[in-house]
Amino acid sequence: MPAFSLLRSHSAYSFLYGPRSIEDLVRRARELGYARLALTDINGLYGVHRFIEAARDAGLKPILGAELRSGTEPSAQPIPPADSTSAAPARAVGRGPVRGAPAARLSALALATSREGFANLCELLSEGRTTDTNEFAPSIARLSRGLVIASESPELLTALAGRVEHLYAGIGPRSVGAVAVARRLGLPLLALGDATFLEPEDIPVHRVLRSIATGSTIGGLEESRCAPADAFIIDPAEAQRLFASYPEALAANAEVAALCSLDSVFDGFIFPAYRSAAGQEPAFLLRARTFEGAELRYGELSDAVVERIEYELELICRRGFTDYFLAVADIVGLASRTCGRGSGAASIVSYCLGITNVDPIRHRLYFERFLNAARPDPPDIDVDFAWDERDELIDRVIERFGRENCARVANHNCFRPRSAFRETAKAYGVPEGEIAKIERAAFDLDERPEELDAELWREIGRIARRIEGLPRGLGMHCGGLVITPDPIRRHAPIGASAEGYPLLAWEKEGTEAAGLVKIDLLGNRSLAVIRDALADLAEQGTVIDPYSWNPIDDRETREMLARGDSMGVFYIESPAMRQLQKKTGKGDYAHIVIHSSIIRPAANKFISEYVERLKGKPWAPLHPRLARVFDETYGILCYQEDVSKTAVALAGFDEAEADALRKILAKKAGEAKLKVYEERFRAGCRERGVDEATIAAVWEMMLSFDGYSFCKPHSASYAMVSFQSAYLRFHHPAAFMAAVISNGGGYYTAQAYVSEARRMGLAVFGPDLNRSRLRYHSRGSTVIVGFMAISRLSRAAIDAILSERERGGDFADLEDLSRRLTLGREECIALVASGCLDGIAQGLSREQQARRLLGGRREERRGASEQRELFASAALADTHPAARRTARGADLSETAARRRSEAERRAEYENLGFLREGHPISLWSSRIRVERGLRGAELESHRGKCVSLIGWPVTQKEVLTKDALPMAFVSFEDETAIFETVLFPEQHKRFRPLLFEARPFWLRGVVEDDQGAFYLRVEDMERV
Repeated sequence: MPAFSLLRSHSAYSFLYGPRSIEDLVRRARELGYARLALTDINGLYGVHRFIEAARDAGLKPILGAELRSGTEPSAQPIPPADSTSAAPARAVGRGPVRGAPAARLSALALATSREGFANLCELLSEGRTTDTNEFAPSIARLSRGLVIASESPELLTALAGRVEHLYAGIGPRSVGAVAVARRLGLPLLALGDATFLEPEDIPVHRVLRSIATGSTIGGLEESRCAPADAFIIDPAEAQRLFASYPEALAANAEVAALCSLDSVFDGFIFPAYRSAAGQEPAFLLRARTFEGAELRYGELSDAVVERIEYELELICRRGFTDYFLAVADIVGLASRTCGRGSGAASIVSYCLGITNVDPIRHRLYFERFLNAARPDPPDIDVDFAWDERDELIDRVIERFGRENCARVANHNCFRPRSAFRETAKAYGVPEGEIAKIERAAFDLDERPEELDAELWREIGRIARRIEGLPRGLGMHCGGLVITPDPIRRHAPIGASAEGYPLLAWEKEGTEAAGLVKIDLLGNRSLAVIRDALADLAEQGTVIDPYSWNPIDDRETREMLARGDSMGVFYIESPAMRQLQKKTGKGDYAHIVIHSSIIRPAANKFISEYVERLKGKPWAPLHPRLARVFDETYGILCYQEDVSKTAVALAGFDEAEADALRKILAKKAGEAKLKVYEERFRAGCRERGVDEATIAAVWEMMLSFDGYSFCKPHSASYAMVSFQSAYLRFHHPAAFMAAVISNGGGYYTAQAYVSEARRMGLAVFGPDLNRSRLRYHSRGSTVIVGFMAISRLSRAAIDAILSERERGGDFADLEDLSRRLTLGREECIALVASGCLDGIAQGLSREQQARRLLGGRREERRGASEQRELFASAALADTHPAARRTARGADLSETAARRRSEAERRAEYENLGFLREGHPISLWSSRIRVERGLRGAELESHRGKCVSLIGWPVTQKEVLTKDALPMAFVSFEDETAIFETVLFPEQHKRFRPLLFEARPFWLRGVVEDDQGAFYLRVEDMERV
């Protein structure tokens, strides 16, 4: 008797239905003795790539298929990106039909026998017609070539008979309802088996998932929504016994398993098809455009440039990558500014096409990390675009290449611990108000409120832990896009994202496993900063030519970066990077490239060694065979490709094997795979005479690349953007800082950037009704605050102001404003409180401005009341009683006016997040002793001393010590400088709650010198 194969199974990729992972399912099938296994998740192929890999690892033959169901269950609709942590009810986020929707009516298994069959299955799933019973059978019949179709539905079998080549009446171990119709229609029987449950404990997990999907509770769940209670996996011998009465069904099982020989969805890489308007051949066009771009980049072409271009073009054309390069170049041409990064920045063809902006010859970038004859991977070029252009750009790309040929890459959103617990609690009928109590109880039984049932608590916790990590639906990758030469639904199931984009069924790894070449189009705020600063300068008559602009050779920019003066500068403005710049004293491009890569957290212990060697500490290579390989980084492994180079040089790996090791480290592929490569690496080193101490030291340094690291071309691309930003900061600071704040900054708040602008010697003006725009802009050395800074001013009000100003000119006074615009009360209050109307208010206080603007006796009374509330009780909540009294009074004496001014400044701060003049520390001036202690700029001259000073917190980072105790690095500022502090575990525990307050603090501690970068080791901290 032929071996029985399991032809029907459901994993957790039957979203909110299957209770077990693919790996669990495959493992159990292997344990029971199966040789072949079909994964038939409901209305989807979401887990097909994980299934293929898991089956191969277990020695099973995978059979690829899906269960097609009419109706609407289980849901495969996209989940909004934030949903994985949302506490909203299931029915509110589109994860499945609400209670009362019709149950699934028709069902068929579709198993692929060929690549055409898989394409037809993808198209069936893409059409979405499984939701319409009337079109269910016609769709299957039309797209059945290369598929085995099996159904237990008499209605569907009747509709498909004679229209499908491989049509079977399916029977299960206890489901033989299709036998009669099979006899009547002359259809063969097929023994299917089932595997939704692997053990009895899966049933309550399944019921919770179904409750989440349907928005019901477990008690109200309709049985028709659930899998049959006997849908357990059985062993092959048991299957032979159960189907013994239908030997023809067992024989068909073996025939179908043999027929379904397709065990991979990869059939080569699938690139966009490039068509030029003139009908030129892609290879000819690529060559012509490359040399045209080379002349713009280099002028007269040297032999070295031509030789490198010819070498790359030959490899690109031979590997079939021509269309891809042309397509990416076209995409880049649609944007204002771009940063091509990743390993593709090592390509001179990319550089000449304008995809990347770093000269790979001048900066010795390793092309073979990107492409080489031995490496099987396709080219992978990531391109950053200005963050506010990306969505429009993606729309234009889809229009350019055709909606039928494009799709966004998905994310598989999974249950996180909190969402798993909350959703489980709701499924058990726990009211929203009680869930927080249960959450606390889940972590500490002693804290369980008495009114909560202990057994219910245990059950909810147990089920929640079971569903944690299971996929719950689709999200959308932030920038991944796939373009194919033919309709993409022939290659993958395609749905629609919540935003309306065509959406692949697969995430990044699955997309790549299918041979679909992903193009990452990602948003970058700093590109918008550079764009806006250059536009601002051009408006003032200063034009910078992008082709002749060479900021990396600018001496003043390099000196500024060597000092660590880089707030606002892309990628090197973080406290850690600014401290590293100070430690090294290096601001040249080559060292910025190193620093952009070595700064990763796992390399911390090697950074100190790097700094010491840079400053002259003698060092020797880790091994003689690594001599000169890492000289530019002082013998420290710094870039991703350094892992590959080391594996080749010391362990004898070939290029492909070395690159595989690099990928495993970079992607955190798991301990088991890493252990295999570690053993191979160590064995290879021993064979080549490397001693154990050296092997251990090298492997430890290689492990610092675990999960997060850059290749050198990527770091070089980022460093170029850093230098462009830095050049603008030094030579055109007002335009630069205006653009930084307009684009949301980076590490810091608007307040911190405004303070930095003032420390740089810039004037900060506004907001002002007649001079401000929506965004910040500059005039000379002045930053003019934009209307966007006013927190309570609506965009509609801003648009109205700008439109009226353009139509009728500047506003003359408050009466002119009232005549020309109708603004709501909230908008009026926001404009007044921010000082935006001071320029036209003819000396009126802001309270008087509000009264005048609101107008009318009744309105005046109400307006005055609101203004007193605005400028007194809310704004003066943290100042002295005398100021509150004067703010409520009508006395216009000099003293009262001064005190009201303090109240107004507090209201101004609340509306803007900063002060129009001075630092917010000044709002606490009445509480600050005459002697303030040190200023931030004086800190470095007090090395080793215990000092006191006032600081305003601007950013912080919490980390764990080697003993797993929390500590924090906190940046503070005052009027003179931004300075760094460290709160070690004891101080962190005492003062952590204070760090979330926006206010000044007295700080006391010891000034420490960390290799030339100074910080304050905080010992005490208190509110001013």
